[in-house]
Amino acid sequence: MRFAPILATLLAVSAAACSGMERMPPTPNVLRDGSGSAKLSALSEPLRTPDMGILYVTDRSEIGRSERGPEYGYGRATALAFGTATVSLKPSPSWEELVRVSGQGDDHPAYALDMTMVEEAGEVVLTPQSLEVVNGQLQRNAESQAQLERAKAEFLALVKSRLDHSQSKDVYLYVHGFNNSFYDAVARAAILWHSISRQGVFIAYTWPAGYGGPFGYFYDRESGEFTIFHLREMIKVLVELPELERLHIIAHSRGTDVATTALRELNIGYRAQGVDPHKKLKLETLMLAAPDLDLEVFSQRFWLENLGAVARRTVVYFSSEDDAIGISSWLFGSKTRIGALSQIKFSPAQVELLEQMPQIQLVECQVSGFASSHAYVFGNPAAMSDVVAVLRDRRDAGAESGRPLKSLGNGTWLLDNDYFADVGRPGNGSNGARDGETAAKP
Repeated sequence: MRFAPILATLLAVSAAACSGMERMPPTPNVLRDGSGSAKLSALSEPLRTPDMGILYVTDRSEIGRSERGPEYGYGRATALAFGTATVSLKPSPSWEELVRVSGQGDDHPAYALDMTMVEEAGEVVLTPQSLEVVNGQLQRNAESQAQLERAKAEFLALVKSRLDHSQSKDVYLYVHGFNNSFYDAVARAAILWHSISRQGVFIAYTWPAGYGGPFGYFYDRESGEFTIFHLREMIKVLVELPELERLHIIAHSRGTDVATTALRELNIGYRAQGVDPHKKLKLETLMLAAPDLDLEVFSQRFWLENLGAVARRTVVYFSSEDDAIGISSWLFGSKTRIGALSQIKFSPAQVELLEQMPQIQLVECQVSGFASSHAYVFGNPAAMSDVVAVLRDRRDAGAESGRPLKSLGNGTWLLDNDYFADVGRPGNGSNGARDGETAAKP
């Protein structure tokens, strides 16, 4: 049978496509007029260091200790751990040098990323021994509940300590895709945080992926199902923080199914309680990059279950050139995955819904010049420009809002390599708006 070697080859290609980046990508076009430098210069003193402290939450099992701290593998843990991972740049620049090069283009050094320290701050243990039966119902025993409350307080204090040093009271939560290591997730989060000029607080939620091998996708897929409960509960705790004004969730590849499933469960639970999910979650942005998510599942969640109303804006980036998404569609027999939407035509009913829901913004990326076909959103300076405009500046689609995407007329938008290439930041050309004039209201 030739099926096995073909499958192994295809999955190997897909695995390579999902691996994390180890170098800073080119400066986003939108920052090349110097505005990236200006934002970094305005940061508070504790943040003026080339090193980046990224908060992390993980249900990966610890596989040992090294000089930098705990090491997390792809195994599934019975505890949800949290802490801080420090990402350093090599060669190590001075703060002044980093500020300068973060606002220009071609001579940007190719900084390598090195995770130099991991400090675990606490954990929540989740095992059957944590439970007891009272009147026929399972609940946490007193010791477990007390430990949970301590861990929640420690986690929220950690987030608050970062928000206290930020003018922006936004939290950005990154959920990675399959075949990513702990390092991959933290490195990608660091890249994103630096690209949005280190505004707010960035958290890498990293689940037990990265099994590897020809059948690694299937292990990672089930690990994604395993982690949904943990992600859902973590989000519920996070949004209790009064100082948090806006939450942004950025999910990539298989992580889009993990994130939207957790949000779906929260959406159903809050609505059943008569609570507005948008207000409860403070969800400003839901960003789905190269989503490995079935179109029909997406339609059920976002339209029939009204998940599309939970975020202030939902931005979906897709590309017909995404090889990994094509392989996933083949494996699971989907008509299409959301990450390859341009391969199909929307029905008239779907177009009508999209046109009446401008908060759902589908962006076709026709870009080139990035590390892999599955990492185009985070490796291309045009695509990353839109990420900056959405996450940092909270802009909606369209030139009148400061995001000069090209409308395709069917509820979708087009982004190519020339996006923001000639106008830089909104306000510096005829296609942009001045910073703050048309940004979305909180």
